[in-house]
Amino acid sequence: PEMAGDRFKLETAFVFCAMWAFGSALTLSDDGLDSRKVFSDWWKSHFKQVRLPTRDTIFDYWLDSNSNKFEPWRQSPSFQSIEFDSRTMKMDETTVPTTETASISHWMGLLVQKH
Repeated sequence: PEMAGDRFKLETAFVFCAMWAFGSALTLSDDGLDSRKVFSDWWKSHFKQVRLPTRDTIFDYWLDSNSNKFEPWRQSPSFQSIEFDSRTMKMDETTVPTTETASISHWMGLLVQKH
């Protein structure tokens, strides 16, 4: 039973890494086609062994390794809220926390950690 749980965790982690490896470079095209959304819909329809959230796209979620569940990026440790004070801070020097900045921080943190 424990080995089956480990296998499921490994498969879930693999799916998370694979969907980001194959789809993260996709963008909004000049004609307005959201390639990430198209890829997300395709991924969800073809890979059903791992349960993915049905709302939003697969790129709006991160894998919580403790619970082995996909959670919104806002709940990840990479999502940093800020206290903005216009008297002491410049807006152009502030990174506004979004799901996009959280996902980039997550992957960059892993890359920097390995070097």
